[in-house]
Amino acid sequence: MLVILVIVLALVCLYLLFRIRSMQAAQKVSVKTDLMKTAFIKALAREIRTPLHSVSGLAEVIAKDDLYLSKGEKKNISAQIRYNADLIATLLEEVTYFSSRGEGKELVMERFSPNLLCQRCIDANFANLKEGVKLCFRRGLNEDFFVTSDARIIELVLNKLVRSACIFTEKGEVGVGYQCDTGSRLLTLYVEDTGVGIPEDRKEHIFNWFDTPSEASIDTEFDLSVAQRLANRLGGYIRIDDRYQKGTRMEFTIPVRF
Repeated sequence: MLVILVIVLALVCLYLLFRIRSMQAAQKVSVKTDLMKTAFIKALAREIRTPLHSVSGLAEVIAKDDLYLSKGEKKNISAQIRYNADLIATLLEEVTYFSSRGEGKELVMERFSPNLLCQRCIDANFANLKEGVKLCFRRGLNEDFFVTSDARIIELVLNKLVRSACIFTEKGEVGVGYQCDTGSRLLTLYVEDTGVGIPEDRKEHIFNWFDTPSEASIDTEFDLSVAQRLANRLGGYIRIDDRYQKGTRMEFTIPVRF
């Protein structure tokens, strides 16, 4: 009888142990999910400010009573408003994409200038620079060079890479540029900095879907994991250039049409 009681107690203890471990695992998943939601909302709120400020500024311009606008100026302002509205729509589409883990909205292919896209990302990130740090454009090809892809998603990804570089660069500079291989039809945008670099133990996790995030840089690592998923949607990828020794160099490569 005593033996049976000991066996029953052992089984009960074993069951309780499994239940505790199961609850601990579920709690970890819940905490991770909450962290993801918080990081995503913060990132979305931060990124949506730039196009909203632009639209607000344009609204103030056209509301002036004594302002005369030519047809060309009206067309330019209209194009800027439409562009910022599309960018906001793309940002909001991220909510659907990452909450459902579906395919998200259909890609919108359009011709765009990599020069202008890089310049917009630079202009949007001056506020993220530390004092004394420069943000430079390493101009690639001529102004009349155009490629075809989803420019809104590309700009979102590049903005995330530039913002990350600005945050972790205490002195020196952050450089933004691009290269295009017309033979393989690949466009590579890059962001390089003179920051502290990425710790070796983070390199294998930095682009994973919020896998074991570092508490010290949780928002940035979430941004980079989102950027990688968006790059994958375009058939491209982001990688760290290990040959770069001055800090960190991120390369964002995507297929394009001419």
